Amino acid sequence: MRINPANIQQFLRINPDRTNTVSFVLTALVLCYLMASLALNSESAGERMVVVRYLNFVFCGFFAFIIPHVRFPDRKRYLIQAVNLSPSQLYSYSARALAPVFLLFTLMIAIISFGDLSQPFGELRAKTITFLSGWLLMMGIGIIAAVRYTTIGSVSQEWQEGIRGSGFMNTLRNVGQTPSVPSGSFPSLLTTIYISGGGMMLVVAGAYLSGYAGNPALEMLPGLLMLGYATYRALSIRALFDRFFYHTNAFYSELFLNPKAVQEGREPIRHDALYWVPSKWKPAAWFSLLQLDRRQPLGRLLLTGHVVLWALFYAGLSDAIITSFITLLVLGKSLMVYMLISRPFAPLLFQYRLLKPSDWIVVRFFVNLRWLPLLVLSLWLVSLFSARVDAGFILNWALIDAGISLLSASIFTFLHEFRLKKLYA
Repeated sequence: MRINPANIQQFLRINPDRTNTVSFVLTALVLCYLMASLALNSESAGERMVVVRYLNFVFCGFFAFIIPHVRFPDRKRYLIQAVNLSPSQLYSYSARALAPVFLLFTLMIAIISFGDLSQPFGELRAKTITFLSGWLLMMGIGIIAAVRYTTIGSVSQEWQEGIRGSGFMNTLRNVGQTPSVPSGSFPSLLTTIYISGGGMMLVVAGAYLSGYAGNPALEMLPGLLMLGYATYRALSIRALFDRFFYHTNAFYSELFLNPKAVQEGREPIRHDALYWVPSKWKPAAWFSLLQLDRRQPLGRLLLTGHVVLWALFYAGLSDAIITSFITLLVLGKSLMVYMLISRPFAPLLFQYRLLKPSDWIVVRFFVNLRWLPLLVLSLWLVSLFSARVDAGFILNWALIDAGISLLSASIFTFLHEFRLKKLYA
């Protein structure tokens, strides 16, 4: 049985995930506000181009790290399989799922490129080149990342079963370097390096070409080539897209459901380590952190983010860029709590019987506060070599972090536990 293509979009909207929608809208509003702030602080087209380059560095990291976690396993895979969608329908469904991300990133680049209130029609050629150079590269990297991760299932399974990579893994073990990730994760790790490193090199190549030739339009060339190659790769998998879709979803479903496959060699957080959480909320906070670490471990990502933050301070970039980046760090880790209100992690009746809705706000607030000491320590280290950071600066950001943590905990709890009476009244 196949459903009518005309009705596919309505069919796949059955029981939409409003939590993800709210999270995305809130994130988009904050990001657009930050882009507007950066645009207003950029006085020339050259400064806008520099900001777009830094923005593309961030986009490369996003596409390299996040796509497997936000796309796989697909929450509607069983529903899709039950109605036996055709490869072209699956292809369209997957493209629409990523479309809001590409639209948001396009809007961010457009705001940076054209957000000039003092001279909105000045330097239009330079502004257009800035927009196109950033947009072409962002689209190219994003599409190739989506293609690579979508088709990675069969390769990862072969690594997991020892058909591929067994010699490499045995060599690591023989020299005493036991891999900290399962064999099946190595293709994803290599893809992460390929996407992030390759994309950043293209940003640098574009800047070098435009500077060497003295022609800013040449900065569009790497993005144009990447987008052309990405489009070719995307079209080449369309006919067999169902095979790739189900194979990759099956692999990531097994990988993410196995705690050892995600966190092999890493001790889970201990109950007595939460000495800073009051006893009333400690059990719920503990298993919430266990679930969050199992699904999306944030430690390495946040450490990488703070290293980038130190580099931004060391490079002497503007206060607007520094503020934007810290805000992204704080907002990003706070929005991860949305995973804890998804159905597999938080059955509504179980949650309600365990604690009152107001208590769940407190629990998720403490979950968000877990990384506050890292922010304070990071900013204190920056204060050792930068006069721009003092005790007041650190205190302000600590309060902002706590405020965003409380706000996100409240929003997600209202979206989940507080709707019980509405559902069952």
